[in-house]
Amino acid sequence: MQEKDFFDGIKQAPVKVGAQSVPFPLFYRDVAYLGVFLLAPLDAVKSILPSKRMHPFRLTPWHGIVTITASEHKDSDIGPYNAVSIGVPFILDRPSPILTGILRKPPEVPMIYLLHLPVTTEIARDTGVAVANFPESLADIGFKSDDRWVHCKVDAEGKNILRLSARKLDLSPLPRQRVYTITLQQDRLLRSELNYSGSGAGISRKASDVRLEFGEHPIGLKLKELKLGRVLQYQYYPAGQAVLSMVSESYPI
Repeated sequence: MQEKDFFDGIKQAPVKVGAQSVPFPLFYRDVAYLGVFLLAPLDAVKSILPSKRMHPFRLTPWHGIVTITASEHKDSDIGPYNAVSIGVPFILDRPSPILTGILRKPPEVPMIYLLHLPVTTEIARDTGVAVANFPESLADIGFKSDDRWVHCKVDAEGKNILRLSARKLDLSPLPRQRVYTITLQQDRLLRSELNYSGSGAGISRKASDVRLEFGEHPIGLKLKELKLGRVLQYQYYPAGQAVLSMVSESYPI
């Protein structure tokens, strides 16, 4: 279900990353991901955002959302690598209406502040830090698959960050998706853009379709401290493409 013309007409230019030259926008020709949306205490979510301008999605007066996305980048301009992104969706400069993400639609292009982004290769880490100060760090991220489940295990510095298992779902057509990735550099919020191709995907709101555990690595411990609640939604995206832009906008915190 991949789009044959997804990259057509997009011009790339070389960007210096250390001793290497990386083309941008960055093309991901084969990517798969498991995306999980979790209930989170609103006060805890607010406490980890760097600016009062950032208003977390409010599902209730007391709850926001934390997202965890485990990705396999099987073919990209910087080679194959795996990544796990942990973030908070928010609205800039105005409070989020209650029930955003449930009965109220989120913004067409949601903003997600990236808290942590473990990756498996040095070039992926260095590229993300150089172009947008992504909070990237090196980790061992492995995926295993059986007939019914995909399993992801994330370790760093000899300790476990998290274990995620997600059920394989029946696929339906999914249109193109965009997300604004937000990072912090000194006193500025930086906005990049990530675009996913239309593809086949499965979406579930059954908590039984996801198993998630956090380990004893400092990142895992921070996630435990957030006291994350139930799974609100899970998205299974087994094959598609993506384009990552450079920073195109910034805001004072």
